[in-house]
Amino acid sequence: MKKGLFGKNVLSGFVILLAVVFAGSAAFAHELDDIRAAIHERGAHWVAGDTSISKLPHHERQLRLGHVKHRLTGDETLLTAAGSTGSGGAAAAYTSFDWSYPTSYVTPVRNQGNCGSCWAFATTAALESYTLIKNNLPGQELNLAEQVMVSCGGAGSCGGGYIGTAANYIKNTGLPLETCYPYSATNGTCSTACYNWQANSYKITGWGYVATTAPTVDAIKNALVTYGPLVTTMDVYADFFSYHSGIYKYVSGAYQGGHAILIVGYDDTTQCFKVKNSWGTGWGEAGYFRIAYSEVTSVVGFGEYTIAYYQPTPPAPPPTPPPTPPPAPTCTYSISPASSSANWKGGSGNINVTAGSTCAWTATSDASWVTIATGKSGTGSGTVRYSVSSNWSTSSRSATVTAAGKSFKITQKGVMGK
Repeated sequence: MKKGLFGKNVLSGFVILLAVVFAGSAAFAHELDDIRAAIHERGAHWVAGDTSISKLPHHERQLRLGHVKHRLTGDETLLTAAGSTGSGGAAAAYTSFDWSYPTSYVTPVRNQGNCGSCWAFATTAALESYTLIKNNLPGQELNLAEQVMVSCGGAGSCGGGYIGTAANYIKNTGLPLETCYPYSATNGTCSTACYNWQANSYKITGWGYVATTAPTVDAIKNALVTYGPLVTTMDVYADFFSYHSGIYKYVSGAYQGGHAILIVGYDDTTQCFKVKNSWGTGWGEAGYFRIAYSEVTSVVGFGEYTIAYYQPTPPAPPPTPPPTPPPAPTCTYSISPASSSANWKGGSGNINVTAGSTCAWTATSDASWVTIATGKSGTGSGTVRYSVSSNWSTSSRSATVTAAGKSFKITQKGVMGK
């Protein structure tokens, strides 16, 4: 009897579970249909679909957020150096720019899981890129410990945090490698981190706000080119969870919370920024998303409280190249005399070569009966001594000695004086 009742209970529970799953799936499908319709109506250029985040229950979706907005005090460091603000700055040379392609200074996409630690992931990702750029290590994997930031940094928790406070922690204390305290998507405790991790931490030398509450596209672009990938924030609305690809623009849904991410590039042709998220590679364009420039001034507030890591003192100038050696001297040569004659008995003679002190030369004969005794080669002025053999022929003959590129002609009479 009990077994039968147990079986009925199990069956009833299973039916209820199926009904819940079906209802949930139907709700997701309806939500997706509404988003797609809004995309079409507003003429947006992105694709909505089932993603690793849109499939989650509402409360778990919100755990993927976590940025807490900074309250302005008036003491904020604003980057106003040349190239960081205004049009015609560092970005003027590029219609598109991407720190992740083709040579990547951006580390792989991470996953914050069910913890509102986007603030820790964005600031840590910026530190990883900062380190690769500073040390010129494109394509290298560098995985730093977000869990140390969450558990030790004092900037927040899985309930949310402040990117400015996190940046201060990275400047003053730094972060060790991921292996020192593997990420657990929990608040954790700092004592769990490896011993003396501060001695081997990665730091920045300074940071400042590119923008706070009034970002501009030009300021973000110029700072991106000047400093590297930028920590930034946005307000997330419900449609964003279903982003699959394309250039995101808000079309529908209620406000969900603040989010921190990393800007890595821009494209003027398509009027968008490229951004690295921390929701794993099963969401968006392999973990990235593109967002329209227009969202800087929309309810999304993309670009508010954008942070750049920088070096407060200019980097040392490149070493002075060694002086260019002077061009090799142009060599000119002359010989004297220009010719000579010999009787049938033969004999010897000299050719005087005049040349610059660093100018090399050689001397050769085109006839076997004229030989170079000394001065077959030399540098600078010198003397070529030659010998002429007897001419037992009744006819005269001639030969040429080439000395320092000049021709010296020798004419010799025959035995009969002809």
